[in-house]
Amino acid sequence: MLNGLRILNTRPAEQGKALSTAIKHAGGVCIELPALEIVAVYEWPPIPDLTKIQHAIFTSANAVHYFFAGLKQRSIAWAGMIHVIAIGQGSAAALRQWNIKIDCIPAVADSEHLLRIDALHEVYGQNILLVKGEGGRTLIADTLLSRRANLISLPVYRRILPEYSRKQITYLWQEDAVDIILFSSQQTMQNIFTLFGSDGHSWLCSKPCLVISERIAKEASALGIKTVLLSEYDALLETLCAYVKSPNH
Repeated sequence: MLNGLRILNTRPAEQGKALSTAIKHAGGVCIELPALEIVAVYEWPPIPDLTKIQHAIFTSANAVHYFFAGLKQRSIAWAGMIHVIAIGQGSAAALRQWNIKIDCIPAVADSEHLLRIDALHEVYGQNILLVKGEGGRTLIADTLLSRRANLISLPVYRRILPEYSRKQITYLWQEDAVDIILFSSQQTMQNIFTLFGSDGHSWLCSKPCLVISERIAKEASALGIKTVLLSEYDALLETLCAYVKSPNH
């Protein structure tokens, strides 16, 4: 299937494990270089009475895990009547692990499609809890505020740049140890370019990259990457197999 294709998996360590295993089972070589490290935000702002919340939006699996772990640590009970929205299947799977009923998942896992959900159109005066990481896009918050919702934004984790030795990074580009690079977020991509520095910049741009959204694809082109493949996350393995079979490979 993958015929020894060498893939650089830049996803955070925990999130990248399943994909790395699938790549190996499909005959690929997976080189793991997590370009993001996820850590908890321990200092939360005051949380309102959850029984007064109409909607809760979870923007990632990390948001789910750090939020419910935080509730448990604080002995706060979840209110079962809250209308729960997961941005994608990863968040939904994480919610199921916590035995939380999911009411809505957008057809496409991004902010734009989430904001098209019927339940979020008429939200004037409604209390909405947005569970997220620090930083990131502000589209969801900005749009809900423009719709006159009472928004409670709760960052429960932050993304930091992992530390690697110069030798680890230099080896990859000097030995041309990778055939294709996977990027699952813009920050992951930016961090990889930071880690490789100016010396590895041209090598990064020469490598095909596989991305999971149009936004990341545009960022890749803006950074100078010449070949950008777009795939839904759940179809990454199929996209890699198609790439191996393509005449341009």
